Amino acid sequence: MNSHDDDGAIAARLREVAGPAPKPNTTLRARFAARLCDVAAHPETVPIEFDGRKIAARRGGTLLGAALKNRQRLMHLCGARALCATCRVKVVGGAENLAPMSRKERLSLRYHLSFSPRTRLACQARVEGPVEVESVFPLCGDLSD
Repeated sequence: MNSHDDDGAIAARLREVAGPAPKPNTTLRARFAARLCDVAAHPETVPIEFDGRKIAARRGGTLLGAALKNRQRLMHLCGARALCATCRVKVVGGAENLAPMSRKERLSLRYHLSFSPRTRLACQARVEGPVEVESVFPLCGDLSD
C-alpha cells in the first residue's frame, strides 16, 4: 500500500467521523443582505453636532458610528451592545430626529439610573435628521491616525 492510498483512507475516515457538513445559517445571511439593501437605499448624510463639533452621520446610522467615523472620541466599553451605558449622550436639540428608544435601550438606561428623556445611548440612537448631542463621559482629544 502506498502513501497516496493511506491519505485517501485517512480522508475517508475523517469525513465519516465528522458527519454531514453543517447547513449554512440562511436567516443570518438574509438579515445581512437586507441590511446591505437598507444601507444602499439610504446613502444620504445628515449634519449633526456632537460635543460642539459639526459632523456628518449616515441617515439610519447610530450616533456612536457617526462619532467614530468622524474621529470623535466617545467611550463605549461594551462594544455597542447596550450593556454599560458609557456611551450615554444628552440630547440638546432635535430629539424628534432620533429613532424611538428600543426596549433594550430603555432597560439599560433604567438600570444605570438615567431617567431623563433627553438621555440616549449613542450605540442605539439612530439618526433620522439633524440633532445636537453632548456626551455624558467625554474623552479628550481626537482619535490618532
